[in-house]
Amino acid sequence: MKISKALEKQNKEHPVAGMEGELDDHLYMYHMPYSYTAEQIRKIRTQIFHMTNRAIPRVIMVTSSVPSEGKTIVASNLAISIAKSEEKHVLLIECDMRKPTLYRVFKFPKSPGLSEIIQGKATIEDCLVKTPIEKFTILPAAENPPSNPSELLESRRMASIIEEVATRYSDRFIILDTPPIQATVDPKIISGQADAIIVVARYRYIKRGDFEAALDNLPRDKIIGTVLNAVDEIPAVKYKYKKYKYDKYY
Repeated sequence: MKISKALEKQNKEHPVAGMEGELDDHLYMYHMPYSYTAEQIRKIRTQIFHMTNRAIPRVIMVTSSVPSEGKTIVASNLAISIAKSEEKHVLLIECDMRKPTLYRVFKFPKSPGLSEIIQGKATIEDCLVKTPIEKFTILPAAENPPSNPSELLESRRMASIIEEVATRYSDRFIILDTPPIQATVDPKIISGQADAIIVVARYRYIKRGDFEAALDNLPRDKIIGTVLNAVDEIPAVKYKYKKYKYDKYY
């Protein structure tokens, strides 16, 4: 992948690939790769790569029913997990133009992204953000939230962008981090570009009615699973297996 001259200069000033600080603590696959939580992320990756009833999806959408369920953190950790597996590159595309947050999670300056590309103000190469994780790149949502995000996402240019980044390299996986389903129509629009959908549900937070209503707004045949996030009890909270030590609640 190429990065812009601005990002190249940025990377020289900040040795950790343009990042401006320590990455978010909730990136368990980066900070705590042998934790219980990281192992659960690996299980999600394994399930995706070993589905018996369908081909391995290349474009994976991650969403949730309502805000604050942890979908961005799940999407980010899943992307890192796939990038850490053998010979797999990952592009994490932030599709929430209304409220971009990846720049906070990965500590990079606000920069042009998907919105500017769709509007013809920037190229894909200009907007890619390199991360400290090998084979893992980010495409931000927008430097400044646009006034018409739904129209931009529904445009032909959006569809061509997803197709371009998905087909340019045969070993690349695309993770689409979308807004919550109940908050906006955007996820329903984006779902048409995805091969598979993962819905994040926060334990003891999401209401059953909201969750079911959210599922009704997505193509059921593309939903490959639900991630139950922030579970505070597990059957076995502490045991060891080789160098893995499972001692954290998730």
